[in-house]
Amino acid sequence: MRSPVRLAALGALLLLLFLIALWPARVAVGWLVPDGATLSGVSGTVWDGEAARVRIGVMDVGRLRWEARPLSFLTLRPTWQLEASRPDGFARGTVTIMGASGIRVSGLDLGATLDALGTWIDLAGTRGNLSARVDELSLESGRIATLSGTVNLDSIQPLGLRDVDLGAFQIIVPPDQTGPFSGSVAAVSGPLVLQNARVDVQPDGRFLVEGLVAAKPDAPDMIVQGLQFLGQTDANGFRPFRQEGAL
Repeated sequence: MRSPVRLAALGALLLLLFLIALWPARVAVGWLVPDGATLSGVSGTVWDGEAARVRIGVMDVGRLRWEARPLSFLTLRPTWQLEASRPDGFARGTVTIMGASGIRVSGLDLGATLDALGTWIDLAGTRGNLSARVDELSLESGRIATLSGTVNLDSIQPLGLRDVDLGAFQIIVPPDQTGPFSGSVAAVSGPLVLQNARVDVQPDGRFLVEGLVAAKPDAPDMIVQGLQFLGQTDANGFRPFRQEGAL
């Protein structure tokens, strides 16, 4: 005969799973959504549901769908597969709540126009497209604890150079860093050549992109003239560039 204690524990576990599965998403939002985020048009359950619109600060994320991983609730690290969509972008990945003040994002794929990100990151009017694969991002009390992944930018058009395409660039931030998080920046195509270009991201979200840049021999005159504003060239014809911002 089974122990009454074991039977009681099994019954409590089944009840917990039942309650979680039926927990209305509109109620769970107040418990699980971090400060600064708002959801509207919420339907379904915490297990499987959606929100018609999500905002994080001033950023309009769009429609959001989620699907929980049931066993993660038993380890006290609730995990969901999320997918957000809007007409000019998408994001999908896995999100895990790590205690009272931590969150981990893994396997995040996203694509968007730079215009769509303009309310989140100051891009000084630059237009173009972004695609990224964030292998891991974790936050502790609002600060970045881990960060790694790849960002691709293409069809870049800075403010004032709308008739010029600067081509494609790639940013790679390798894993196993404790912050600041450093990565490389490379020009994949286009009229520019980069040298010693890098990005540094601080745990508080501030970032710095800097390096050396030069125009290719066949670069449009507008590009050549624009680079003159960066300062004097070095012995190899490169000029220093520097851009700061915050996530």
